[in-house]
Amino acid sequence: MRASAAACQLLRAGGSSKVLPVTWGLPGFARPLPCTQLLPLCPHTRGLHAGDDSLQNSLPEVKHFRESTLPHPLKAKPHQQCEEAPSVSLMMNRIWSQHEIDVRLRNLHQHKPETPSDHVMHVLMSSLYRAFNWVTGFKPENTPVRAVEWRLIVLESFAGVPGFMAAMFRHFRSLRSLQRDHGWIHTLLEEAENERMHLLICMKMFKANFVTRLLVLAAQVCMTPFLAAIYVVHPRAVHRFVGYLEETACLTYANIIHQVETPGTALHKAWADLPAPALAKTYWKLHEDAMWVDCLKCMFADESNHRDVNHTFATMATDDPNPFVEKHQEDAVHAWRLEQQRCTTDVGFPPSNKKTLW
Repeated sequence: MRASAAACQLLRAGGSSKVLPVTWGLPGFARPLPCTQLLPLCPHTRGLHAGDDSLQNSLPEVKHFRESTLPHPLKAKPHQQCEEAPSVSLMMNRIWSQHEIDVRLRNLHQHKPETPSDHVMHVLMSSLYRAFNWVTGFKPENTPVRAVEWRLIVLESFAGVPGFMAAMFRHFRSLRSLQRDHGWIHTLLEEAENERMHLLICMKMFKANFVTRLLVLAAQVCMTPFLAAIYVVHPRAVHRFVGYLEETACLTYANIIHQVETPGTALHKAWADLPAPALAKTYWKLHEDAMWVDCLKCMFADESNHRDVNHTFATMATDDPNPFVEKHQEDAVHAWRLEQQRCTTDVGFPPSNKKTLW
């Protein structure tokens, strides 16, 4: 049996137009053609669908969205999503109050080495710290802005390595031994994710040049195998090393915050009036009017928390239960409550200026 198709007819009566649908199939079982088949057969009906421009027989010039300046039609790329909340909705991190940050800024605790491995890690970290200061041009007073930008990018890119590496080793250890990890993996992954978020927030404020990217790559290539080799033999030494690393990070952030809040410094001139990026406001539940210095304070508080966690892990056996599991649960509940009630933290603002939940 042979299929047939009726011709497209345009009937004009009283100034109105009707388009008879094109059908196909056996007599008595006619079905309308889909639109994609209708238009090529009936060029005169283009005006009814796409305007006067489609009356031309030539097809309009259409560019693929990748070749045009228009954004992705579905905004599927993460960097094209204006809303920052979806990218951090699963990251229930610690939400700091101004009082907690002030207490930690006044108490820059530094651990005194006790065991031989502590002394080795302390000397290693001190040597790296002095070398890092020299390479980045960082100095305690009136630091150049570019030196601080460079330092923060390299610091946060490297600080996110040890936690993830330790979590990986403990994950494999749990699989090999067919036993629980007792909560260490979650804390270590939370630390690595937190450091990565610090880096992404910094990248919202300034860009990395070729030299910075090269230094980031060199730090990962050189230090990751070194720390991994030590973690296989002596995990406590790596946690102690990270504790000392976080101590230097705390000193760095405390110094930067002091310079930003001190009139007359280069950092005060460049950063005192900078607003916080949207990603930081969502991540730390900051107020809409939060400033960049408030983000630096939250980063400092995070680093002080990592300092205390790693120094604690350095004193524990590998099969001891993680003492921070309950704190993670409390932090998650607190962050969820703030989000559900649309409240913000009080960092950087008097309580009368915003709705807070504490």
